[in-house]
Amino acid sequence: MVVVVAPYPSLDKTVIIPDFALGQIFRPSEVLTLAGGKGFNFARALKTLGHLSVVVAPLGRQQGQFFLELARQEALQWDVQYIEGEVRTCLTVIDPAHQNRSTEIYEKGPVLQVADWEKQVELTASHFGETSYLAVCGSFPPGIPQAGLAGLVRRAKGAGKKVLLDTFGPQLDGVLELSPDLLKINQFEAGSLVGRPLETAAEALEAAQELQQRGAQAVVITLGKVGAVGRTAGGETFGWSSPKVEAAFSTGSGDSLLAGLVSGLLEGQGLAEAVRRGVAAGAANTLEMGAGRFERGAYANLLEAILPLSL
Repeated sequence: MVVVVAPYPSLDKTVIIPDFALGQIFRPSEVLTLAGGKGFNFARALKTLGHLSVVVAPLGRQQGQFFLELARQEALQWDVQYIEGEVRTCLTVIDPAHQNRSTEIYEKGPVLQVADWEKQVELTASHFGETSYLAVCGSFPPGIPQAGLAGLVRRAKGAGKKVLLDTFGPQLDGVLELSPDLLKINQFEAGSLVGRPLETAAEALEAAQELQQRGAQAVVITLGKVGAVGRTAGGETFGWSSPKVEAAFSTGSGDSLLAGLVSGLLEGQGLAEAVRRGVAAGAANTLEMGAGRFERGAYANLLEAILPLSL
């Protein structure tokens, strides 16, 4: 079991519109609506890989009921706190007539009051007895103090939990010095943290070392279609190339990668092998409509095709 903090959930709607263009009326050929946001995407992918989680998230009451019904249909587990305002909606338009070009429209969610965040921390801590892992997935909504994540990490580390971070933004400042067990971010986020663009696997590994020097125990940096690289807490470097697939749906690939990684850790794999599983899950995600959704068989087939990345 993994307890997952999802600070910024969303109703994720994906529509298929061939030859999509601005200023016209369209009737989508396919529509899919999911309980989304990075935390729920991660939980969905982790369940596909055979592991349970409970997602702790803030939700508005009215839209929140519809959101939870969608989560219930997928047998996801949650523990939510109701807040003022409503869950945001994120729309992704896929155009199969133009190489599956995607257009994404993300609403701004409700402000989360300081008291609401404090309740989120307490709700999360109430599940610490069920798990050894805390995963924080996604950005933070307006209103959460900059030190809010640091307080949660201190609470988890004090309870002896392994902290896995897949987040970026002001709340990440000051958290690395608390020695999270794993920081997983993409090359653009990592580049922002170290103050320079990261264009190669070697540059990403240099950045990973810098982030370790700031306090993160292990670091994994994703490189999109190229694959992923990382450094273990002991300083071992590794990298895996992403298999070539006819990718149609990129949204949620990073969340699926984290799920594959965590599934490996839960099954006793070392970090390098766990990330290989993650790369396979991320690639499998691109084959199916909806973030964090993929077939277990597709994942298994892709896993066989994952090769070491030239570093």
